[in-house]
Amino acid sequence: MGGPGGAARHGRELTPDDLRAEHNLGPLLSASGWDMTSYADEDERFLALAVRRA
Repeated sequence: MGGPGGAARHGRELTPDDLRAEHNLGPLLSASGWDMTSYADEDERFLALAVRRA
């Protein structure tokens, strides 16, 4: 799954409510018991890392 930056580079516009955007993904993960530890949306990769809360 590509991230918001990747989609923009491929000519697709994303809406503010896109779930892959960092400002949306963090709260979604948190609400389901995960804490996002890293987020990278770069030319070659999209990576979001999260750890499960104990």
